[in-house]
Amino acid sequence: MRKLIAAAVGIGALAVLPGPGAQALPARGLSGPVVHPLSPTARALAASARARRPGTVTEIPLGSNVQIYLFGLTAGPDGNVWFADQGCMGVGHCAIGRLTPQGQLTTFEHGLNPGSLPFTVVTGADGDLWFTDNGRRPAIGRITPQGHITEFSRGLRHGSQPFELTATPSGDVWFTDQGAHPALGRITLAGKITEFGHGLGRRSKPFGIATGTDGQVWFTDRGCSNGGRCAVGRVSASGQIAELRHGLRPGAQPLGIAAGAAGQMWFADSAGAIGQVSPAGAITEHTRGLRAGSSPVAVAAGPDGAMWFTDEGQTPAVGRVSAGGAIREFVRGITPGAEPAAIAPAADGKLWFTDEGSASAFGAVTVGARPGELAAPRVMGAPSAGGAVACQAGRFATWLGSQPSAGAFRFDGFRWVRNDAVLGGHHSPRFTPSRHDAGARLSCRETVTYPPPLGVTVAATSGSRRVGGAPAAIRSARLRLVA
Repeated sequence: MRKLIAAAVGIGALAVLPGPGAQALPARGLSGPVVHPLSPTARALAASARARRPGTVTEIPLGSNVQIYLFGLTAGPDGNVWFADQGCMGVGHCAIGRLTPQGQLTTFEHGLNPGSLPFTVVTGADGDLWFTDNGRRPAIGRITPQGHITEFSRGLRHGSQPFELTATPSGDVWFTDQGAHPALGRITLAGKITEFGHGLGRRSKPFGIATGTDGQVWFTDRGCSNGGRCAVGRVSASGQIAELRHGLRPGAQPLGIAAGAAGQMWFADSAGAIGQVSPAGAITEHTRGLRAGSSPVAVAAGPDGAMWFTDEGQTPAVGRVSAGGAIREFVRGITPGAEPAAIAPAADGKLWFTDEGSASAFGAVTVGARPGELAAPRVMGAPSAGGAVACQAGRFATWLGSQPSAGAFRFDGFRWVRNDAVLGGHHSPRFTPSRHDAGARLSCRETVTYPPPLGVTVAATSGSRRVGGAPAAIRSARLRLVA
């Protein structure tokens, strides 16, 4: 996060020079996605899956951060973890990446603007992933779960530096802009960008941004590091901005912000506190339980009902804060030289985070919750050409007292999969294979999403079954017609 904060001063200050032992990644073109062989990652994921004790941290190293530099991450609409890779600051490549539960890592570059520098990524209501790009041509980008990238720049102010972003129930995506003309921005699903600056404080530096459970958009402003005043604020759907300062500790540095239960908002104060904002806007900061030299940077809701945060202070850690403000930090499992950064809940019931320290890594921390998927859906009966089959719904864990919804977003619900390819247009739990499907492997996929403040999507797929030929009654009828 320290390098990311330096980016607010100037992109040139963010350059990472290869050390004497750095190995350049092999050159590759931009013709398509790149799948990275990461068997150690798969083994680490398997070890993480066995961990159940709350606060158990597992890190999955990816190599030197001059090759891979992770920052923003989110749980995607496909049940995978998506992230921004800023490896082009060193000897690697900038990309948007995807990590599956099985440990397969794929990166996508084709479609990024020349000189792109992606920062953060979030799942949109349309089922695509949206990201900020603070490169030579600043933009807000969109990538489909299949890896198709589109970037939008029209509407950004001159000297723009888009940073963090959040999706809203209406479908719009809001973002913070730390550029020459500080602003909060909104982009529609059609790619129309509008920016708002009136109401921001003097020398504002909008940083984190998040949507509350009531649909309100909240943000943090670290303008005090630039000679202004730090604040926590909110912006209305029409772009009206109000900043709040009463309740912030002297010297507070609010960074990441996230929604919690009961309409609360929580933020990380890198000056050594975790902040809480009531729906009415009352700010309270909590410090008891943090280690000396603490520097929290990001926060997210967990399926256990607590808020979890990253701390890149003197003793790097991942922490938990209860609804009442009780804090506990966990350091075992954090690698030496770590800088835990972005954090987000995922489909496996853990909180995932990025480590932007000397060795780039993914991290996962258990919270005591079961995985979202308890039992996969099932294809009922023996599928055959011309004969309808049904998909029996799976079972899912209860998180924060709620079951996930199969209809909250258009990407939720049932899909049918033939030979590992999703069949377009088939959204019913019933499906009738055609004669062209005979011999194919057929499975069904059920996608569900937990309500805010989690917003985690679980994509559960049944085992596959081979499609037989047409049933005897249909074959006999066809023979009679031929005769």
